[in-house]
Amino acid sequence: MKTERIKWLIKLIGPYPYNPYLLFLFFFSLYFFRFIRVIGYLPAGQERWRAGGIIILASAVPGIVFSIGSILLTRYRFWSSTNTFFYILELAFFQYLNLLYLPVITQILQDQVGYFDRTLIGLSNNIFIASLILVLFALALMHQSEKKISDRLNLATKLVGKLESERQGLIHSDERLRRHTSQFLHDRVQSDLMVVGMKLKSISGQSSPGVNEVIDRAIHRLETTRASDLRNLIQILTPNLEAGTLASAIDALLEQYRSNMEISVNIASATEKLDSEVLLGIFRIIEQSVLNALVHGPANRVQIGVTTNSDDTTEIIVSDDGPGVSLEAINAGVGTAIIDSWVGILNGRKVIDSAPGHGYQLRITFADLRLRS
Repeated sequence: MKTERIKWLIKLIGPYPYNPYLLFLFFFSLYFFRFIRVIGYLPAGQERWRAGGIIILASAVPGIVFSIGSILLTRYRFWSSTNTFFYILELAFFQYLNLLYLPVITQILQDQVGYFDRTLIGLSNNIFIASLILVLFALALMHQSEKKISDRLNLATKLVGKLESERQGLIHSDERLRRHTSQFLHDRVQSDLMVVGMKLKSISGQSSPGVNEVIDRAIHRLETTRASDLRNLIQILTPNLEAGTLASAIDALLEQYRSNMEISVNIASATEKLDSEVLLGIFRIIEQSVLNALVHGPANRVQIGVTTNSDDTTEIIVSDDGPGVSLEAINAGVGTAIIDSWVGILNGRKVIDSAPGHGYQLRITFADLRLRS
């Protein structure tokens, strides 16, 4: 049991890798707060500011000695950096220099600002050992805190990477499902509708006038569904933004909503020059935003604007006159997840402005999006 405690103590002591910035901050703070109380006895004004400047400069010296020494040791030491004994010797050397400096700084402050430290004790073996132990445990605590912060940052980085992977997986799954559905509608449903229409045409005119009229209306409806409604649905599911334009794809998308609410759209011509995958992301964001305005509003009017400026910044703004909601009460559904996924994939920034009784506005900004090759 005693042996384990000794091993634990040795492991706690070190050695630890030197962090020059933390070393400087530690020793600067140690000396600064030791001497800063002197300005409380000086009159406010130039004299106090002058004393503060002198104290800052004098307090920085020990930190600079330790930080520069740690950099030199890290680069040029020819002995083991994992040996606890050598690690203690390194700290002992620099701490000895700092203790030699303490009377010097006290004399400087006494001459410059009238500082006199009645608690100053001379350099002795006991003082040296006690200060060295303080430094050892201070560095151990700093390293443990730094390690915890580093571990949390690494965990956060992994979680961000996992989130980005999940977002990409969601988008890929959504687009794959849309492609399969579109292919099924194009290959199976369209052909079935065509076959049914042809069979109806083959029996048209062979029955009574009333029955023939019903058959003709059914044929017309089938042709309209196949040639117009089904084609628009396929275009919405998988818009061909390489051959067509974003504006035409959005017009086809919004056609199904115009009977329920008033929609105005403004797509800048410069936006059409963006890469087709980027345009698909913009299309999906608008698609989900309008659907949310209809389902969760409901809204009577929706305004959509997409601009691309000369500084390669693209902005999407979707506003509606719905009842609005407090930002704390916004629930993330599938539509919001798809929007957030596209925002993450395209490295955008999303801002929501809404309040009860004041509508809802979604503003998404992208910078340096890819252009068509």
